[in-house]
Amino acid sequence: MKTHETPPSTTCATLPSPSRRIVLVGLAGAGAAVLTSPLAGCAGPGVAARSGALPDSIAEAARGLRARQFSCEELTRSYLRGIDELQPTLNAFITVTAEQALDQARRLDAELRAGKDRGLLHGIPIVHKDLYDTRGVRTTVGSEFFKDRIPNADATVVARMAQAGVVSLGKTNMNEFAAGISGTNAFFGDAHNPWDLTRSPGGSSSGTGAAIAAGLCLGGTASDTGGSIRVPASWGNITGIRPTFGRVSLSGVYPRAYSLDVAGPLGRSVADVAALLQAMVGYDPSYKNSVKSPDEDFSKDLGAGVRGLRIGIIENYTYRDVDADVARAVEEASRTLARLGATVVPVRIPMLAGPLEYSSLFNILLYEFNQVLGAEYRATANKKLFGPIVQGNISRGEKVSREFYDNALAERAQQKAQFREVFKQVDALLTPTLPTVAPVLSASGDTYDRGRQFMLPFSWVGVPSISVPCGFDGNGLPIGMQIIGDEMRESLLLRIAAAYEGATAFQRRRPPVHMTVAL
Repeated sequence: MKTHETPPSTTCATLPSPSRRIVLVGLAGAGAAVLTSPLAGCAGPGVAARSGALPDSIAEAARGLRARQFSCEELTRSYLRGIDELQPTLNAFITVTAEQALDQARRLDAELRAGKDRGLLHGIPIVHKDLYDTRGVRTTVGSEFFKDRIPNADATVVARMAQAGVVSLGKTNMNEFAAGISGTNAFFGDAHNPWDLTRSPGGSSSGTGAAIAAGLCLGGTASDTGGSIRVPASWGNITGIRPTFGRVSLSGVYPRAYSLDVAGPLGRSVADVAALLQAMVGYDPSYKNSVKSPDEDFSKDLGAGVRGLRIGIIENYTYRDVDADVARAVEEASRTLARLGATVVPVRIPMLAGPLEYSSLFNILLYEFNQVLGAEYRATANKKLFGPIVQGNISRGEKVSREFYDNALAERAQQKAQFREVFKQVDALLTPTLPTVAPVLSASGDTYDRGRQFMLPFSWVGVPSISVPCGFDGNGLPIGMQIIGDEMRESLLLRIAAAYEGATAFQRRRPPVHMTVAL
């Protein structure tokens, strides 16, 4: 059971059955998951939930907790009731940790009463993608093969966020082994987009994206190899940031492709994502690709605006093979940034049509995925324990030669350096996050593959990028804009995204399927 350089103390033990303290979802096999037991006690004896709307942001929740308008426990109970309401519709969760979440909330309430305040995330209910190891809570990686896998320690990110004071509501649905961007899952059932239940919520971090978009939590963890943070952000009208490669530890996170994987947050707004990212970053010697990065406050410059910044539109790339509604939305977004004081200029990056062309890079991903899972897959007699996307990825990965892969790695450093030359001309780059709005869940693989053109090149060169809502198509489906920066420039990307978000109203629009529960 591979993880990203997890030290011996965080290896996993497979136990015969999950803890009885956990409400389990989706054990029945393929098809839509259902709660196998109700969230009993969520109205709680002796706890009278105050009436009123749930907080719309992490900062609003933090203010309410400290003003004693509501408690961590009341906030958590409300979100658990919302999950109970919408899980049968969205199938966003694989495991809901109701009792554990309430226990966490009570402890955090006691800390606040005693004067111990862990910071902005103290008492904030979030979710974790189900490839992050969680001690005592099953971590399936979205696969029947690991349906009873229970780690005995938390992933580094999970531990850091717990230290920051979050309440974990559960583990979210995902493409099996993070293979794909569709949000489909042959065993646990597909996750559904709250903007249109027939459409993809985006993957592989599908459940995290759907839960946030539908108001079932205030944020969550995700991972991104070839787009799995940015895709659900774009198709769910939420925000997600893919950090610089190595800036967030992947110790205790099941890998998809070692040289491309990153961990990062999804949230409703830029400020929420900045707060979540703050808790996630940091050097970790147990993760071999971990890098030491600046000690900075990601929220500090969110109000600084974009005046004086230069933002690049990539010639023959930003609007290449992009649907008309998406192109119009991104063009209007570029004009908004210009009105806010940025200078929008054309730039040329010829390598995006050459060595960084996404279909070639996808072969590198498939080769590494075969190295991660191939031996275990081939040694398993019952191949039906693996879904069709995973089986197809393994088959394709087996055909990628070691020579091709070694040559690609040998050229990577030079390609990264050459690509980063563009940041001598501009502060950031602008593209659509995806060339389309969310397709129907049953769309072909070619339809989903088309979305990789704006994902994999930036994953390969290791630079950060953020997806922020920038409009809707004629059917009311969300469109996302991607902003790309140089290494370690997450604060700048968050600043640009915040300026744009503050000048528009797209982020405040809610989907047709949204939690109705109140405090």
